[in-house]
Amino acid sequence: MDQQTMSRQPPQPTYQEILHADGDAPPPAMFATNAPFLGTADIDKARYFSREWHDREMDRLWPRIWQMACREEQIPESGDSIVYEVGPYSILIVRGEDSRIRAFFNSCLHRGTQIRPGGSAEGTVVSTGSLTCPFHGWSWNLDGSLAHIPTQWDFAHVEEAEFDLRPVQAQTWGGFVFINMDPSAGPLETYLGDLVPHFERWPLQDRYIAAHVQKTMPCNWKIAQESFIEVLHVETTHPQTMPYIGDVNSQYDVFGDHVNRMITPQAVASPLLPPLGEQQIADSFVKELAGSPGPGAAEDFVLPQVEVAPGSNARAAMAALMRGNLTATTGVDHSGLSTSEVLDTTMYQLFPNFMPCGGGGVPVVFRFRPNGDDPDTSIMDVMLLYAFPQDGERPEPAQMTKLGLEDSWLKAPELGGICAIFEQDTANMPLVHRGMKAGGRRLLGKPGVTLANYQEIRLRHYHMMLDKYLAD
Repeated sequence: MDQQTMSRQPPQPTYQEILHADGDAPPPAMFATNAPFLGTADIDKARYFSREWHDREMDRLWPRIWQMACREEQIPESGDSIVYEVGPYSILIVRGEDSRIRAFFNSCLHRGTQIRPGGSAEGTVVSTGSLTCPFHGWSWNLDGSLAHIPTQWDFAHVEEAEFDLRPVQAQTWGGFVFINMDPSAGPLETYLGDLVPHFERWPLQDRYIAAHVQKTMPCNWKIAQESFIEVLHVETTHPQTMPYIGDVNSQYDVFGDHVNRMITPQAVASPLLPPLGEQQIADSFVKELAGSPGPGAAEDFVLPQVEVAPGSNARAAMAALMRGNLTATTGVDHSGLSTSEVLDTTMYQLFPNFMPCGGGGVPVVFRFRPNGDDPDTSIMDVMLLYAFPQDGERPEPAQMTKLGLEDSWLKAPELGGICAIFEQDTANMPLVHRGMKAGGRRLLGKPGVTLANYQEIRLRHYHMMLDKYLAD
């Protein structure tokens, strides 16, 4: 058996076999598969910590890619604005008097002062009728046109038409606002590729932010992100989940240049364990829900009892439970969701750092980026997007909880039971970061990171794209 064939032989059953065995009607996107052989070369580990690599990313990557800046619902009214920052770049996103969303470099054209503060205030919504520099009072209209120059008599040399705020491309998809600092970049929809048709069944614009947590992470942004794009680590890092997560049954796909995906079946025991009964699998899954049911749950939440009917299985029983819970929590009928949509973790990545979860349950959205000019720390955002009745008012988006470098995820109980998983993942991150540096290149005698052919195909895919952007 050659190496290319071996990379396509994970333990049985495959995810597609699990999907077909459910016997219901998931959307076509769930049946799509594409796992090309991307080679076996090691990945240069200097990209995870070197100042040179960090500087190249700031010069050639972040100014050229479409990246999620905020949700539309965070700036719902004319005059609402929010700051998004990545590395040294600061972008001001504004909803104009015409309700159009625009983005500008957050810099006064007089002496460069930030028009809206970033840093610790990044992500805070401000509402006003104009954009005014806090230093000398230069101001602009909400469409970026120059409105006022204090002591204008002393600026006779200024051509007003040349002093409009410098625009940044801003387009929307799925209720998210994306920005691109490159004026020659192609349209967002082209960049999104297969993400657009895959999410037709799961319109994220019909969701609202039920929880938003932002945490400073103890490692490079790529190390933080890579904990969430494979489940090869579950056996060692999250062994408590193995009775109800089919870790090595997961499916990995690559769709074009900018999109990849991982689908991990739930209410299926890991093949790495001795055989478990269906009731044991269901009991393990229910027990994990006991940690915290997340935002919107009743204060008197009681752990449910689930019985697997004779001749049925844990997936059917847990899918029924989850449909009922979601309907009760959101007021939206979830009875039409297929088993895979309501149970399984269907996690996409849009290169380089945006990770929306598909499915009709509670989509989790991740975003990873550098922490200012520091290659040794990063910022991770987690959003939970809940459905709401479309014939009613959109609920107010949850206020962001900010966690510092030393703060535990358990300080954000609104995320529910996934906090414990995040704690386990975060404990690994500084070990990976420091281990990358151990011995440098020469002393270890191995300059790169070695990846699995199939289970780490998503890592290889986004690193190949990273190499491409940084080489151009």
